Amino acid sequence: MTFYTMLVLTYVIDGAEIQKKTLYRTAYECGNALPEVYEPYINMDSMGQCIETDKISSITSTPKLRPINLGK
Repeated sequence: MTFYTMLVLTYVIDGAEIQKKTLYRTAYECGNALPEVYEPYINMDSMGQCIETDKISSITSTPKLRPINLGK
């Protein structure tokens, strides 16, 4: 199972804290996007992080096969 992951970019301008949030399908996609998204804010009072949600984005497991003679 994979879960939606939120990229949260927090920065301060003139004493006001601002958050920018972007939703990704997986933590892997969020982690790959983080360096590029954070680059413009790197010299500011800022922080970027990926936070996994509890909402499922995809289920990758396959169902178990049942025996052929199960109903007989």
